[in-house]
Amino acid sequence: MPDPERNQQSYDEAGPKDTACPTKMGGDRLCGRPIYNAPPGIDKTPVCLMHSRDPNKDDAAFQAEFKRILEAAGKGIADFTRFVFPSANYSGRKFAAECRFVEATFTQGADFGLATFTQAADFSQAEFAEAANFSGVKFAGDAKFVLTVFKKDATFTWAAFSADSVFSAAGFCQEALFSATAFAGAAGFHEAQFRERVVFFQAEFGRSTDFSEASFGSHAEFGECTFDENANFSRARFSEGCEFAGAVFLDRSQFDSVIFMKEAGFNEVTFLGEAGFVLSRFEGTAEFARATFEEDVNFSLGRFSQAANYSEAQFLRSAIFSVTEFCGPVRFRKTVFREDKGAEPGPLFVDAHFEKPEAVVFYRVYLGQALFYGCKISDFDLWRVGWRRRSSNGKLMLFEEVVNLEHHGAAGLKPEDGAPEDRDWGLIGDLYHQLKKTYDDRGDYWTAGDFHYGEMEMKRLACPRLTWLAWLEARLSGKPGLRKLGEWCGKLQAKPWLLSKVRSWHQRFGLAAWYRRASDYGESWGKPLLWLGVILLVFAALYPLVGLKVAASKAPPLSATSIQIQTSSPPAADLRYWNHEHPVSLFWHSVMTSLGVAAFQRDLAYEPGYPWGRLLALLELLLTSTLIALFLLAVRRQFRR
Repeated sequence: MPDPERNQQSYDEAGPKDTACPTKMGGDRLCGRPIYNAPPGIDKTPVCLMHSRDPNKDDAAFQAEFKRILEAAGKGIADFTRFVFPSANYSGRKFAAECRFVEATFTQGADFGLATFTQAADFSQAEFAEAANFSGVKFAGDAKFVLTVFKKDATFTWAAFSADSVFSAAGFCQEALFSATAFAGAAGFHEAQFRERVVFFQAEFGRSTDFSEASFGSHAEFGECTFDENANFSRARFSEGCEFAGAVFLDRSQFDSVIFMKEAGFNEVTFLGEAGFVLSRFEGTAEFARATFEEDVNFSLGRFSQAANYSEAQFLRSAIFSVTEFCGPVRFRKTVFREDKGAEPGPLFVDAHFEKPEAVVFYRVYLGQALFYGCKISDFDLWRVGWRRRSSNGKLMLFEEVVNLEHHGAAGLKPEDGAPEDRDWGLIGDLYHQLKKTYDDRGDYWTAGDFHYGEMEMKRLACPRLTWLAWLEARLSGKPGLRKLGEWCGKLQAKPWLLSKVRSWHQRFGLAAWYRRASDYGESWGKPLLWLGVILLVFAALYPLVGLKVAASKAPPLSATSIQIQTSSPPAADLRYWNHEHPVSLFWHSVMTSLGVAAFQRDLAYEPGYPWGRLLALLELLLTSTLIALFLLAVRRQFRR
């Protein structure tokens, strides 16, 4: 391999130091070429022809020396560090050497179109004063444009980067065109500055792509781009429109802390890997219509200052919008969320803030695996939304009831330390209340009824507070003789076993539990009717056990003889199964008595005996009255609907 030190002409050994160019080349080696006779005031210090900024210097001599350096380098290093190019027309040229254009200045248009760099090409800190054309260029080795400044248009359309390409902190002052560019290796645009329109239409990025901290001053278009591996837009800034229509992200994509100052378009973008938009800010409209996310996507802690459109987008795994701020309208029309009936969430809107909840639209969307706890959703526009259904009765339910609490998105549903509850049922009950109000206000009473059932279920499952023990502690602690008893009440209310027992009793035998058994919290008219029939039959069977007697108003008129016998004989015994000739007939008389008691009838042929029969009649009256009231309440709800 040729020696790069000998391939560069070294003039510093051929003459005095004051006649040699003092410009430092690669490796801090001095240029050493003869001093060029530039007009006064052009160069700060005398330099050679290759480093002089004289706009009228001999271009033919410059290009001859440039050609000589390339030929002398062979497949070694061709060092053009800090060269000032009066022209650069290298279209179609093949560069066999490793080319170093570090801090080079291209005063006129630079044309590298269809050129081939068989080895590494380094344009770091170079400056292109006019248009730079790299269309169709083939970079076989690493291509570096670190801190490079493109003052006019920079064109890389159809360029092919076979190895790594680095544009870190590069400045694109006008249009940057990367249409149909192929990035086979890692593409790094860390802290790059894009002042005007940037186009990556149909570009292909292999391996990792780094646009972190890049700044796009005008419209940025990534239409139909393909990102094979990691695409990193962390802390990037888009000041104008941003278009990712038809783009494909095959692996993980990061948009953490990205700022979109105006419209950001991700229409029809496909993310085959994970996509992260953590802390991203969309100051303009955010368009994700028909975008596809095959893996998890994270918009948490972000901000949408204007409208956000996710119409017909597909979120096949988790879509995280936790602690995200939506300041404008939000559209989820025909959006596809996860629907695998599992315990893993689909969309997570945990603690998200919707400044205009009335402008949030969910149309033909499945929310059976969505998490909304911590949000205000009572004013959402919900149309033909699908929810999860209970396996017991088919009523609609929220995913918060069954989500796997080990999932990071469900951490807020875990109960406090020491609490006997499975999860924070009160927090879920608040969601049910909001949804009930939403559907009630719209006149959809059937759906509102399902969420009313859910709200009452949360009240049943929630552990009641032992306020009576606290009340006793406060009252007894102030009395000297009962102070220890008050302290004991205070300790008792903190006992986990007591809380567990109270919770179990409340869930099984509390008022809400009986309300559920009797009428599904007022949502079923069939249940109280069924229970009413059962109660009537039960009491009809019980009355002959404790005794029935013929009502006084139905007894046959008494003759003088019968009166004499009655006064001299004890009253007849109450009718029971074992002292009646026809027990079956007695049972049917008892059925009529049970119906009469339930209907508040006084004119009965048979009436319960005293005292146990009367006690049963009072109990029957209480139960049947309650069931009739629940039945009428449920019927009223049905007619209201």
